[in-house]
Amino acid sequence: MASTITLTVSQQMLEKMYQHYTNQIIKVPNHTLFQAKTSNCTITAYLSKKVVFQGKAPEVEAQKWQTTTQVATAKAKTSSSKLPANIASLSAIGCDEVGTGDYFGPLVVCCAYVPEELISKLQAMGIKDSKALKDPEICHLAEQIEPLIAHQVLILPNEKYNTMIDRGMNANSIKAFLHNQALIKLTTSLPHYPSYLIMDEFVNERKYFDYLKALPKQPTIIKENLHFIQKGESVHVAVAAASILARASFVKYMNIMSKKLNFDLPKGAGNPVDVAGRRFVQQFGPEKLKELTKWHFANTNKILK
Repeated sequence: MASTITLTVSQQMLEKMYQHYTNQIIKVPNHTLFQAKTSNCTITAYLSKKVVFQGKAPEVEAQKWQTTTQVATAKAKTSSSKLPANIASLSAIGCDEVGTGDYFGPLVVCCAYVPEELISKLQAMGIKDSKALKDPEICHLAEQIEPLIAHQVLILPNEKYNTMIDRGMNANSIKAFLHNQALIKLTTSLPHYPSYLIMDEFVNERKYFDYLKALPKQPTIIKENLHFIQKGESVHVAVAAASILARASFVKYMNIMSKKLNFDLPKGAGNPVDVAGRRFVQQFGPEKLKELTKWHFANTNKILK
């Protein structure tokens, strides 16, 4: 009988898993980094950093990655317990990012403020986690909510992303920097500082602030009323709104670059991306590839080989 184990992992762990299972990848469904098959089970790794192990012996594969995840999950539960039971009906800022698991395309973060009087309206519109929606739906919803709520979107092109990586930063420290910048811009634009700021957790709270403290010339660190929650979109619609606005910005950026180059830039980081990457190098050369990709991904070596 088949059984299922679901883990939530860090971005670094997700990339390690991709490298570990790269030779066993069978396909790349929508909103996933990969789907691989071993003798024990099928592993589906989602861009949301949720990984599902399903088959006759999923525990054999899951236990390879479980220790780190259990710690992160415990910390997330501690953080969420600080929020009131009726948080879903209160005004809040939600923060999320997209592009982390995409080889091509930028890293995009968004922080969005949803006042309590607009919560029901956004929910009625069908605002939910962007990973549960298709790109045309996301872009349509983004057009509707952009004029309704205060928000801040920051887009980091891969050229700048790679420079930051070369300087010793990693994906999570870059995300922490961008989220903090977006929160500074958003909170200073509001009449009052919000009582609740909800970060869709990509790293635990302590590490997040360690990253920010280590950065040079950091003007302000937004810390007051900031909560780190896994699956934040299930806690407050503001996180879902941020997810949609970030994804819509990512999709628009990819479409613009694809038209500019007359080359269909693929999303994700699976085998179809490697195939497209080889065609891209033949057409534009490796230097142009570096401008448009997250160069430290395992895809680079596979493409240049």
